[in-house]
Amino acid sequence: MSKRRVRYLPGKGISKITLAQENQKLERNQDLTHYEDTFYQCGKCGTCRTVYKDAYWSRICPSGEFGKFEAYYLGGKNLLTWAITTDKLKWSEDLAKIFYQCSVCMACVQQCQIPEIHTYAGEWLMAMREEAVKLGYGPMPEQAQYAEHVMVEKNPYMEKHEDRLNWLPSHIKQSSDAKLAYFVGCTSSYREQNVAISTAEILNSLNIDFRILDNEECCGSPVYMTGQTDKAKELAEQNIKNFKDAGIEQIITSCAGCYRTWEDTYPNKFGLTHEIEVKHLPEFIRSKLKTGEMNFNKDVNMKITYHDPCHIGRHMGIYKAPRDVLQQIPGIELIEMTRNRHNAWCCGSGGGVRSAFKELSTFAAKERIEEAKETKAEAIVSCCPFCLNQFKNNIENNDIQALDLSELIRKTI
Repeated sequence: MSKRRVRYLPGKGISKITLAQENQKLERNQDLTHYEDTFYQCGKCGTCRTVYKDAYWSRICPSGEFGKFEAYYLGGKNLLTWAITTDKLKWSEDLAKIFYQCSVCMACVQQCQIPEIHTYAGEWLMAMREEAVKLGYGPMPEQAQYAEHVMVEKNPYMEKHEDRLNWLPSHIKQSSDAKLAYFVGCTSSYREQNVAISTAEILNSLNIDFRILDNEECCGSPVYMTGQTDKAKELAEQNIKNFKDAGIEQIITSCAGCYRTWEDTYPNKFGLTHEIEVKHLPEFIRSKLKTGEMNFNKDVNMKITYHDPCHIGRHMGIYKAPRDVLQQIPGIELIEMTRNRHNAWCCGSGGGVRSAFKELSTFAAKERIEEAKETKAEAIVSCCPFCLNQFKNNIENNDIQALDLSELIRKTI
């Protein structure tokens, strides 16, 4: 860590000079030293624990509510990060576990009213994971294992790579020279195959020339999100090469994590400018509805509530497109949960939590399911196969269905 001399405001005791006062700007995707003048601005006010003003001040942080200790909330993590960067605290296995017992959903960051923390705290939460990996304290053993799986079989589930397209029905039509590709992702390929089938059938119904590459690999999201940046970048470089070599100019994906990785992580974290247009399925469908190229014909007749996946919601700002699509499906009644959009409670499956901290993951999922049930909806709908799989694994007694948006669209075309 750097040893910069601390500067204070004249006559103001221990009030430090901030980057803003020095007219210096923070940037995304930097290492810890870039943010070292920012951690101390956290006043431990506790705003990161609850939804700020909205949604009846509902609790917002799965990690903190499960861990029941200050260190698991953003305020505590800010203090620990400051202590690490100023050599007041040394790395340890226990410290690393605190930073990994977090789905990096960024709900806490949304609530903070200090601009620098609101905008950049997610960057140093990820930087702390990268630092843990560099020093040998991270990732957690289960996360290291699935990263090894990805490097061998190109998916975190250690399924055979040659079986990746086993879900693909014979009636799906593809064009061998199409410039548009459907990037399926690992979870849809191996765990929630109905999402893949529904998406492919939707594309066929639109008479769109598309193809699915035989050599598609894991986008690298689960590897990157656990701080294993070098391995994730290898995957990114290989994916970009495969798709560029195939002449692909546009990608459609039904996976929130894959979308965020291609659209944000590849160019902005790894500096890999691929010049491929990337669309998440709800954005793509909405555009087709607006131009009249797509119409919904069959009445679905269902009360549903919508769960905002962290990867496309707080991470990428996509809240409106899925709702616009849902509201045009005949017979759909959308009932919002108390915590929605930027205030949505995380499903608990991201950031490596589901593999390494199963009790936390289950705790988060069950709370979200109960919130969905309170709306009296028949189904909780999302745009992320990982969220879908998480809900399916934690719904009891068939009290509510879990569906992907693609599955609903498939019912009405």
